[in-house]
Amino acid sequence: MRVLYVLLCVFLLFGCSCDLAETDPKTFRVLSYNVQSLFDARLDGDEYPEYQDPKVWTHSAYRQRLKALATVLLDPALTLPDILFLQEVEGQQVIEDLLTYHLARKGYRWYAVAKGDGQSIAVAVVSRHPLSGTLVHGTAGIRPVLEVVVETDRGPLVFFTLHAKSQIGELAQTEALRLALSATLKEAVKAHAGRPVMLCGDFNEDPDAIWEADGMQTALVDQTHSKAQAYERLGSLVVGGDSQALGPLGWYSPYLDQKRTFSVPGSCNWDGTWHQYDQILGNRMLFDGMGWEFFDFRIKDLPSCLDADGRPNGWNLATLSGLSDHLPVLLTLKRR
Repeated sequence: MRVLYVLLCVFLLFGCSCDLAETDPKTFRVLSYNVQSLFDARLDGDEYPEYQDPKVWTHSAYRQRLKALATVLLDPALTLPDILFLQEVEGQQVIEDLLTYHLARKGYRWYAVAKGDGQSIAVAVVSRHPLSGTLVHGTAGIRPVLEVVVETDRGPLVFFTLHAKSQIGELAQTEALRLALSATLKEAVKAHAGRPVMLCGDFNEDPDAIWEADGMQTALVDQTHSKAQAYERLGSLVVGGDSQALGPLGWYSPYLDQKRTFSVPGSCNWDGTWHQYDQILGNRMLFDGMGWEFFDFRIKDLPSCLDADGRPNGWNLATLSGLSDHLPVLLTLKRR
């Protein structure tokens, strides 16, 4: 079965006088954020059913949501990330409106969007730097993976952004889809041997999922697990918290790094249980002492993103309030 994808990469040029913030040449910040069901106000027919009633989801409500999201993305605590990876946006129109009304004045001019044919939601990247290359990877039955390359004076940075299948449904079936996505990633990354690569997005799986899987293969496998190598050959991504012990096919997960602590236990919370679904994984080129190097990773639990119980302040369509049921995560690179 052939699956079609929409891929858009546009340089936005505005004639207005814009407040363009300077970029720190020695720091590169990467933000990933699942913004939870962000649809535009135009009815296309593939939206979630609750967004297909124009009396409920209005243009005014849509603009209100865009403004609230922009307030988070431009929060001083995030220090204007160089590149933003957003999951659960409807598509091109949302990104163009976000740029036009809010982000372009801060230097966000380049974007790309990938959306599966007939799917309701897409993944997107918004950048303050030109995107020198964009590709979409995927197979039938899984959401697309969007690849972008940013050229810097310390060499290219390669990113893949994704939104894996959720945990809703029968575990064996949903895990199979997450494994298919991992296998797609593994194949796509081969083209960038020797380059720093990051995998960004909502994996819908904790990095230590293998320890709770009761013998089932998982899409993410802790490198210390006895079956890590076997599962890697079968499509899993091997992740670890020890950057010095990463193999050539391993990925560094800050969540598994015993030296790191976080202000909240995870990036999302379901029924009182925290999960570390939102991740930015890096290959060992981020620890080779050359060019761009891993420096920091944080879950950004901004006050505006939390409810009264200290959990993510999820978007509520009925009350037109809240932001997202996920928190943004921010990775920082430094130049050697």
